[in-house]
Amino acid sequence: MAGLEDGVIAASQIHEARANVVATPADLAGLTASLWMGGARSLRGVSLHADGLARSLIVDCAGEMPQAVREAAAVWLPCVFVDHDGPVAGMHRVEAAAREAAILARTGDIDSVYVMCTHGMNRSGLVTGMILREFGLTGPAAVDRIATARPGALSNLWFRQLLQEA
Repeated sequence: MAGLEDGVIAASQIHEARANVVATPADLAGLTASLWMGGARSLRGVSLHADGLARSLIVDCAGEMPQAVREAAAVWLPCVFVDHDGPVAGMHRVEAAAREAAILARTGDIDSVYVMCTHGMNRSGLVTGMILREFGLTGPAAVDRIATARPGALSNLWFRQLLQEA
């Protein structure tokens, strides 16, 4: 199944990592880093540049982040899984990555957490929602926050349900 932006990206040849802020330290108790959600090939959000990532964590949910971005981040955490409406193979790895990102977002050692997939819609939405849940948000509140930051996100009903029912 094609992603929401696939046709536009194929036509324009734009392949740039972009993200939108979902939460800041002022938004959530205990959060010391800004939480961002986006995609390696996205048309929306702020562009990620290697020179600004030295104090950042990147959770890579699709394995498509440019090498320069991977190397520039303080921490690059691969957590690749398939975007489909159904059970996630290796869900324990996804949960562990979300917990690890939440722990690092509490330490003050990093300034930003970027949760990235291909287009910044579903896989990044699931992991971002799981991180938000680690900071005490309810599932519906996490989904609402993600939808506000990235309109159209979490169109994968299985991922949305996982967040809302957990």
